[in-house]
Amino acid sequence: MSFKNISFILLILSFLLYSCAGSRKKQQEPLTSGASQDQELTDIEKLLGIETTTSEKPKENKQKPKEKLNLLDENEVANPDQSMAAAATTLTPTEKKRYEQKIQNLQRQLEDKDRLIKQLKDQLAAQSQQIEQLSSKKGSTSLYVPSAPVASGDYEQTYQQARQAFESRDYQTALSLFQSLLSENANHPLADNAQYWIGECHYALRQYDAAILDFQKVFTFPNSNKAPDAQFKLVLCYLKKGDIEKAREEFQRLQTDYPDSPYVNRASEILSKY
Repeated sequence: MSFKNISFILLILSFLLYSCAGSRKKQQEPLTSGASQDQELTDIEKLLGIETTTSEKPKENKQKPKEKLNLLDENEVANPDQSMAAAATTLTPTEKKRYEQKIQNLQRQLEDKDRLIKQLKDQLAAQSQQIEQLSSKKGSTSLYVPSAPVASGDYEQTYQQARQAFESRDYQTALSLFQSLLSENANHPLADNAQYWIGECHYALRQYDAAILDFQKVFTFPNSNKAPDAQFKLVLCYLKKGDIEKAREEFQRLQTDYPDSPYVNRASEILSKY
């Protein structure tokens, strides 16, 4: 190879190397200029006394909403009554009135159920008592069953026997005796008393419908001394049946027809509990 050729090749290589070096310098200039700008900004921030960097600020902004939510949650837990009170104040007067009416209706339903339970207990007790009486008298000849009408001369004696049976709580025997007296002589001076005590027997046996009819029959006897008693017992019969309105009506009759009767105050005290 001649000297000229070698010189030409070296010249070309030198040109290529120079071109590559120039291109690398141009590529590095933006980086160095950007780094120098960052450095200048850092120096300015130090001179102004700014400690936080721009990269930390977004992080703080993200934490602030979370901190606010935590504070709200803590306040709600610390003051639950205030939260409930605030919710209650949102009810309108119409809604409050509707809820109050519902509460009153529920209270009345509970009272009605309590009265019904009491009546069922009374009926169960009456049935148990009847079963005990029948069991104790099974096969006994002491139970009085009149086989013939009572003689007129024995009317008062039979009446006393019936009263004794009633006081001994032998209501079935007393009932049979009083009924026999009315069958014998419904015009006897003690007939209205016998009619009244028939009602008392049914009342004691918790047969309130029958007792009401018996007490009403007392008023068919003129000038009966048992009329105020019968009127008072009508009030009690309807109370036992749970018919408060009817009981109050009978009480009004008691006040009107027998205002001087001691049963007026007694009935008033009893009705005041209903």
